[in-house]
Amino acid sequence: MAVEARSAPSTTPNPGQSLLRYALLATAATLGVSGAATAAVSMAAGFLVYQYARPRGQWGTDEPPDGLAEEVSFPSAGDGIRISGWYFRATDATPETPAPVVILCHGIWTGRRECLPLALRFYAAGYNVLTFDFRAHGLSDGRFTSVGHHETNDVLGAIEYVKARADVDRARIGVVGFSMGAAAAIQAAARGDDVAALVADSAYATFLDAAKYSFRLVTRVPHFPIAPMAMRWAKWLVNVDAGKLRPIDVIGQLSPRPVLIAHGALDEIVPVEHASRLFQAAGEPKELWIEPGAHHVGARDMDTDGYFERIQQFFGEAFSAVGSNSASPRPTS
Repeated sequence: MAVEARSAPSTTPNPGQSLLRYALLATAATLGVSGAATAAVSMAAGFLVYQYARPRGQWGTDEPPDGLAEEVSFPSAGDGIRISGWYFRATDATPETPAPVVILCHGIWTGRRECLPLALRFYAAGYNVLTFDFRAHGLSDGRFTSVGHHETNDVLGAIEYVKARADVDRARIGVVGFSMGAAAAIQAAARGDDVAALVADSAYATFLDAAKYSFRLVTRVPHFPIAPMAMRWAKWLVNVDAGKLRPIDVIGQLSPRPVLIAHGALDEIVPVEHASRLFQAAGEPKELWIEPGAHHVGARDMDTDGYFERIQQFFGEAFSAVGSNSASPRPTS
């Protein structure tokens, strides 16, 4: 009887099966590595947001001369967070002869002391002055800073505070903001008509455009993929949508109240083009002051006396146009 011969099973791998097996292994390995990398990038972005948004203590050591400033506090509009500041009452200000007031708004990670040199100059010229710590700065309450979003409510709270004082001429409220404070001041002034005149120094037109420019310089890490994840963390942690931080969209609402937009030509944090964009979007009357050789908020720090004279002239003209029964500030020599 014939027996059918059968060959032994081949131990040589099938080329198609081998390719599939290696593809599956490679895919699994890639997913594992990319998943770990994504988690690491997300953690880095979250840590970065926390470091930038976390509360800051007192900035600087300068203090007003004894007895010159009153320690005050007031609630932020909307959420009621306690905001702490200094109020300088003009020497001649009374309920019968209220004086104009200037509110000074500092930049991110500093505090009221950033504005003290200007506060003293305005006080000496006969103005009431309020300078305060934004939320999560200095002596104010608050868990996080938000680069101008929630700080807009802090400025609105400051406006309500000075309006309630009998020594303040409510028709002549001026606001000066620096960097983050400038963005918040623009947005606050656009929500009502209480601010008679505004100075915005080194403000961004849109936060995202400014962040794209300065992200690597400030954080020392690449913009992508850290920045997009950081924006998601900011929305969750700080409750702010960075895409909605756009003073350029509302600055036109200040008209016919005057606005002065100041910027350093060499600003490495917020490019000077942001000043031009804000100026184009603003209504009349408006002024654009680009200081050659100045960096971020540099015009103020290069020549504080000259800076004060320029913005005092701006406020003087704006307040004169408003008209009031109050005493005029004393001219400076």
